[in-house]
Amino acid sequence: MRVPILILLTLVLAACTLKPVETVYHEEEDFTRYTTKTFKAELRSKEIELVAIKECPGKVICTNKEIKLKVKHEDRFSFLKGKDLVLETEEGNLNLNERDYSNSYHLKMIAKDGTTGVLKEQFLIWVSESDFRKAAYANSAIMKVGEDSFDLPSERRESWQIMLDRERLLEIMDKEQQREYGLYNHERKNTKEITIQEKRMSSEAEESTWNLVKDSNSAEDLRYFLEKFPDSPYAIPAKLKLNQLEREKE
Repeated sequence: MRVPILILLTLVLAACTLKPVETVYHEEEDFTRYTTKTFKAELRSKEIELVAIKECPGKVICTNKEIKLKVKHEDRFSFLKGKDLVLETEEGNLNLNERDYSNSYHLKMIAKDGTTGVLKEQFLIWVSESDFRKAAYANSAIMKVGEDSFDLPSERRESWQIMLDRERLLEIMDKEQQREYGLYNHERKNTKEITIQEKRMSSEAEESTWNLVKDSNSAEDLRYFLEKFPDSPYAIPAKLKLNQLEREKE
């Protein structure tokens, strides 16, 4: 009996150490994925599972990123397919119909009624962070799947709140992650490269435009340049020339 007991203890300890939000850095793609602990919502014989995911470029705790919300169900027959989804809160309803549906059938799995064969199905829903924040912090939240209403208690949505709160997220990280994400975080490298490239392109456009208008006697040309590049080092000579042209017209 010793081996089964050890296995049971291992499983119990693993369950106890499961974080409300898991932080995983994917080095090759250079992004961080935050995944909330899955929680269940029950209604009579039906049960759904919910998990939220946020992905940030680089090794950072980002904001204003779309949240991917997974709504899962498994049983002998389909329940989610073709149903409208609405998340009701006291601050208003969230339409959850920007989504993808997928399913898979597992012949060897045992269903709740003891028969073999289970259909696993899932909605992958894209939610803005502002809408997700409403759902996370609402006093009351109801997930409507068609005509069925599942209560989402606030204590089960706590992991959603943690994912949105930088300080609480850092608190549940291990020491190495706290150091990396709290003190030495970095944005995705290619994001910085794109920014530099965009600045270079903007500078080249500014230079080319100035070369076109600097000898022009049209006030409109100079006004166009100043409108497009107000912070350009050529803005001062452009303004001087524009003033000169306007004085000559008087």
